[in-house]
Parts: sequence; C-alpha cells; structure tokens
Amino acid sequence: MQISFIGAGKVGVSLGTYFIKKGRKVGGYYSLSPESAVWAASFTGTKQFNHLEQIMSSSDMIIFTVPDDRIAEVWEEAKPFANGKIIAHCSGIHSSKIFSDIERTGSIAYSIHPLCAISDRETSWEQLGDTLFTIEGDTRNISSITDMFTQMGNRTRTITAEDKSKYHAAASLASNHMTAVFFMAQKLFLECGFSEEEAREELYQLAKGNLENIHKQGCIRSLTGPIERNDIDTVKMHLCDLNSQQKAAYKENGKQLVAIAREKNPDRDYGEMDKLFAQNEMERA
Repeated sequence: MQISFIGAGKVGVSLGTYFIKKGRKVGGYYSLSPESAVWAASFTGTKQFNHLEQIMSSSDMIIFTVPDDRIAEVWEEAKPFANGKIIAHCSGIHSSKIFSDIERTGSIAYSIHPLCAISDRETSWEQLGDTLFTIEGDTRNISSITDMFTQMGNRTRTITAEDKSKYHAAASLASNHMTAVFFMAQKLFLECGFSEEEAREELYQLAKGNLENIHKQGCIRSLTGPIERNDIDTVKMHLCDLNSQQKAAYKENGKQLVAIAREKNPDRDYGEMDKLFAQNEMERA
C-alpha cells in the first residue's frame, strides 16, 4: 500500500520518515507551498507531487497533515479525485466526519492521531516508535489500520468521534498546559536569582520525579505539598508573592489539588482551603 501526504510540515514529514524506517511504502508529498513539498520529498527520498489529482490517483492511502482549520477546505478540493481511497488526517480534535460526503467517493475515512508532541521536521520521527496512535473512523476497515501500527510496534487505541474533543482536551492539559505551569515556575525561579539554565534544569528534575511517581503509583498516592498537608499559612504566603495571573492559575490548579487531597485523606477537613481558593470568585461577585 502506497501512502502519501497532503501537507509537508512537521507531522507529515515525521510520519513519512517513520513509515519509511519501518518498511512502509511512501509515495511523497503535495503542499500548497511547493518549497515545503520539495524539501519533504528530498528529506524522505520520495516524490513531490505538483497537483492534487496526481497524488490522489497514485496513492492508496492519503493522509492530510495540513493545519486543523484547513482540513475541510483542502478535502473539498481533493474530493473529486478520491475514488476508493483510504483518507485520513492526524488532527487530535477533529473526527473522520470532517471528510464530508466521503461515501459518495467510495473511499473510507479515519482520524489517526499520534499522542506525542511533534516539534520539528527532522528529528521528531525518532519518538514515534514509543507513541500511542488513537484511531477513529470507518469500522469496516479499522482493524487493518490498527494492525498497520501494531505491526510497526506501536500501541493503538480506537476512539469514537464523540470522544475526540474530550480526548484532545486531556492531551492538551497533560502537555501544553503543563508547559504553561512550568513556564510560570521557571519565571519565579528567575526572580529568585537562578539563571535560566539553572531554573530549567532544577525544575525539570523536580517535575520528572513527580511524573515518575504518578506513572508508578497514580495521582492520588503521589500528591504531596502544602495543599495536601492542609497548610493554610504556606498557601497564603504563596499567593501573596504571585502576580494576578499567577495567582489565578495557582488557585484554579489548587482547587483540583484539593479534590485529589480529599480522596487521599478522606478524614481531613479542607474547608478552609476551599474558602481561600474561592476568595477571588467572591471578590468578582
């Protein structure tokens, strides 16, 4: 089966490279930016396609790796040439239903999402071997799609179209939102006199240890710190030293930590902590 990509950015090039390394046949790339397609084809040793009709007719499976908000638009342009193909995209948020009227083309549609952060075109493929691929779409052939990835050594999980948004929100919280929290912590370390390199390294070691604990024993058993201990005075001191944006983020995260703490310590009264985190809401009211 020949696989080709519409879109020659980070995701398309990373997947194409990974597929080739795993012995899959990759045809090449089409892009609205011809320069990107030329680069992707050169990097992967494949072909640059100049027209949608060309890439659609010469490929068995076409994966749309264009930005999420362009998938539907590009599909409308490619649809006239989609006859009996496997059509997929890699969006975490959109389902396969974004390929409108696909049944009229005799093709079948899937969303195939790698659960990892793909940050560049040249090296991100290296992490795909240990990545979960969540797959959603036409049930008639979905086992063949999952088999394609399990044969390459990947974990797979099928998901419904209705759960895509919730799934993607969870992934964003665990990845992008974690970056925001880390950035705030790093800024506070810089204000304490740490260099950026020192702040990044020391906070990384702290966060890494916590993630390892969560991985081994779950969130509830891993929770430590002043909120879990119900140390009101310490939390008040934290809040006094934060700016308004940091304070808002601290309080919102704190509410979640209280919920976890209650599960860990069901006999402990966290009522005063609740009141402390609710103060900004009462002030706005």
